[in-house]
Amino acid sequence: MILQIVGYKNSGKTTVMIRAVQLLKDLGYHVTTIKHHGHMGEDIQLPDSKLDHMKHFNAGADQSIVQGHEYVETIKRDNESALETLIADYVRMDNNIILVEGYKNAPYEKVILYRNTEDYNQLIQLQNVVYTIDQTIQNNDISSFEKWLRTWVNKQKG
Repeated sequence: MILQIVGYKNSGKTTVMIRAVQLLKDLGYHVTTIKHHGHMGEDIQLPDSKLDHMKHFNAGADQSIVQGHEYVETIKRDNESALETLIADYVRMDNNIILVEGYKNAPYEKVILYRNTEDYNQLIQLQNVVYTIDQTIQNNDISSFEKWLRTWVNKQKG
């Protein structure tokens, strides 16, 4: 199952993603998240360059992987892969659900978050919009989204 959470900057996407992850984990699902860092001209912040695996990477390695006791971290050079490529190449765990923040033009089912009519009119044009969250409503009740998400997951299971 793949579900995208999309909207413009500061629309509440990360907050909704966090709530979705928490709910899905509470329901017993394995969850992977993918975030598109869409801030133009600004790249993601890499781990401290003093770490050994980052020294490897900064020396020119195309990919650097570090294994800890409970975690694995990988850093790889990549020039804006399509979401489908990221899923195929990087998602290696047996996941029930992949939640994606961003990638507006990808083909998966989407929840859109909007703060005004102009945003709504643009976002509703995207393909596969299955739920909308109006962020203009004061104290927008996330419980409606959580109820919808439970229903969506049950439908996807068949």
